[in-house]
Amino acid sequence: MSFSTLIGLLAGIVIITMAMSSGSSLNLFFNIPGLMIVVGGTLAATMIRFSMADSFAAIGVSFKAVKIRSETRDLSDLIDLTEDLIRLSRKGGMLALENKEIDNAFYQDGVRMLVDGYDADLVQKTLKEKSSLFNEVAETSSGVFRAIGEAAPAFGMIGTLVGLIQMLAYLSDPETIGPAMAVALLTTLYGALIANLFALPMADKIESWAHDESYRQHMIIDAINCIANGVNPAIMRDLLHSYLEAGASKKVENA
Repeated sequence: MSFSTLIGLLAGIVIITMAMSSGSSLNLFFNIPGLMIVVGGTLAATMIRFSMADSFAAIGVSFKAVKIRSETRDLSDLIDLTEDLIRLSRKGGMLALENKEIDNAFYQDGVRMLVDGYDADLVQKTLKEKSSLFNEVAETSSGVFRAIGEAAPAFGMIGTLVGLIQMLAYLSDPETIGPAMAVALLTTLYGALIANLFALPMADKIESWAHDESYRQHMIIDAINCIANGVNPAIMRDLLHSYLEAGASKKVENA
């Protein structure tokens, strides 16, 4: 899990838990009927809006978005790698790239197609289609978590109404008022926590990760095209340097 995600999640859990436990027992905040309403209702609503495949795919994408990636992430590293590959291909042809270690799966797929003798235009078209498919999957996955973030507070309110109805129906029995009020109030709490501490941040995390990956993939497509056409390394650096400048400006804007 990435450092910022881990720190944010742990800080949120610890702070909220400390606030709950100060002056009362944590058992007061655990209510099975309330959890059933919020979690069960949220999952049901999400499964109605999205297919089973999209829902499970979103789980996989979320793990990719939050984990610390070992793949090459620095754009300058990709430019250095491209120069090495161009020099290798000039000396020994495309087959010389076969044993070159590449730690980026998307880049590796492009080089493999060049080694297999694919036409440069076909390689570029294939990589663009893969990048487009990646963006579609990421967008859907983000939508799944955003749907969870929208549904959880709504079912929290539904649980509140259920608890209030139960309380008003049995006002003559004081023993039922406490449990009914617990359901009424805790379901709202559960819905707010699921939405704001998990679902909505995860949706934003996926969108941010997908944007960075898509940007990197566009650069790789241009790099693969340079390798396929045997572009001079100096010219290649000039062509890809614009990605570095644009990436740097985005970091400044987001700072």
